[in-house]
Amino acid sequence: MRRALWITVVLAVCSGVMIGSAGCAAKSGSVGSSSATTPEAAVRSFLDASTKHGTLTFVSGKSQKEDKVEYWFDGDKYRLTWYYEDGTERIHMISPDGKKLYHCYVPEEICAISYTLPEMHQWIFNGPPGWDLGEGEKVGDLTAFTYEAKKLWDVEGASQQFYLEDLVIYSDGSRIVKAVTRTNSRKPESEDDLVTSEYRFDEPELDVKLPADVFELPYEMGEKPK
Repeated sequence: MRRALWITVVLAVCSGVMIGSAGCAAKSGSVGSSSATTPEAAVRSFLDASTKHGTLTFVSGKSQKEDKVEYWFDGDKYRLTWYYEDGTERIHMISPDGKKLYHCYVPEEICAISYTLPEMHQWIFNGPPGWDLGEGEKVGDLTAFTYEAKKLWDVEGASQQFYLEDLVIYSDGSRIVKAVTRTNSRKPESEDDLVTSEYRFDEPELDVKLPADVFELPYEMGEKPK
């Protein structure tokens, strides 16, 4: 009788443990399923990140030439480093204070004032101020968010003007995939004057610690190379 009672107790305890374990497993699974996001949330998480670092492929113009670019952003401060095909550095675009932008030419070891303000790149990577993304528009498997800019930059001391017609950011629902701009060196007379460029993003690193000297100008100021 005692042996039968002992076996009954053991079975009851084991059943309780199994039920408890199954309950924990179900609770753990529900946590994972709540991590789903939306295209808008994915874009907003990138734009709103205090710091960001990563690489992208820049494709522009009729030739569709591809350039590899590395970027670092800390608020409005940023640096874009453009590479030659062999992987060596070609040019740094650096805004050390978020207000002025400099082009630093690696072969010549010279920095010169840019023909546009930092604003354009800040809009691409941080979003235009006060931009309400909305629900976006489905384009194939992606969702597109469009900002009508129609902005002309005319920087004192720069060799040319710069115009941005619009900015479109695409998301696949988990991250930013690409940003597309239409630009020109002056205010266009028609849409045929606009040059379409794509920034095709790799997986970014968000809210990460960045090197302290990444936004410092590496060379002395001089004339832009011809």
